[in-house]
Amino acid sequence: MMLSFVVMPCLDEVGVVADAIASLGFIAEGGCPLGTHLVVVDNGSTDGTLRLLHGIRDGSRAPIHVVSEPVRGFVPPRRRGVEEAHAVAHAMGAVERDVLILQADADTIYRDGYVATMRDVAATSEGALFEGSTKPPADFVRDHADYLIAQRIVDEHTEPLDAEDEDEVVVDDKVCAFRLSDYLGWGGLFEEWAKTGDAIHAETTRMFIRARLRHGARKVRVNLAGAMPSRRKIAQDPWLQYATVGFPREASWTTSVRATAGAPVGVDEFSSSVLEGKQGEAVFLRRAHQLALFRFLPALIARAGGREAFRPMPPDVLSALAALPSRSGEEIAQAPGRTLLDVLGLIQRRRDLFFGPQP
Repeated sequence: MMLSFVVMPCLDEVGVVADAIASLGFIAEGGCPLGTHLVVVDNGSTDGTLRLLHGIRDGSRAPIHVVSEPVRGFVPPRRRGVEEAHAVAHAMGAVERDVLILQADADTIYRDGYVATMRDVAATSEGALFEGSTKPPADFVRDHADYLIAQRIVDEHTEPLDAEDEDEVVVDDKVCAFRLSDYLGWGGLFEEWAKTGDAIHAETTRMFIRARLRHGARKVRVNLAGAMPSRRKIAQDPWLQYATVGFPREASWTTSVRATAGAPVGVDEFSSSVLEGKQGEAVFLRRAHQLALFRFLPALIARAGGREAFRPMPPDVLSALAALPSRSGEEIAQAPGRTLLDVLGLIQRRRDLFFGPQP
């Protein structure tokens, strides 16, 4: 049986983190899967999160490790958590290839058996990243059904245009896992910055692109390992989350486009405006992000790796690839964030690429 570590970063999560930890089985006695540890990384909370975490750890019989990472961001706490898991596993005499790292978020509820399901699949594969599935919380579905309908207006047309699963490279950070040996061999999580000085996010996606191009890493879907992420970011800014498909864009881009969207409105008001045909730019941006991330990006990475993602290659994909800088697979692997921004940059530079085709 593989030794498993759930790594969960926290920043001011006092209202939600206990539920996330409980859903993974680390609070109720006997709920924690055998051979599973939780590493919670506080990233400088000021709302009592760290005190709460210490209380949960001290009151649980499950192996819970609470550590701190003073450098704020997405990469530093996740990386610190893996370092702690590595140290604990080493002290236990575990072999790196027999250690599974599961990334988790503090505002996400995980389905019963999540860890065990991931571990069962991972036990039969090496050189792979494992990705679970997500669905919206039941209360969001009940209270904001029109928002889901507004999403489907775009997604029902773009999803049939996605590359095949074997070529997708975008990773959902909160529902993924990998062997410790693979993580170390791939070079781990790393930071990149745009020319504007902005941090480039999507850290696991960038690590995976590098791993695919340098090591032939695969992505394995584990649909039975399910989770319900919080929709609080949608509540805070429904326009932005809708337009970007929830993909974490760099700060300067967000500031620029958000300024053109008008005053923030609530989820239901925004949803109604989409359904009334009053949010043309948000609808365009959602379609464009879907095509950039799940059609053009996988086609580019596949080609850089020596294969074609579509056969025959569709004209819109050929046009997108021709509009991008020519880089070798190794050049992309050295700085995958740069290539990610190149592809997303097409949305501003070549809007014509995102109006067709239709499935």
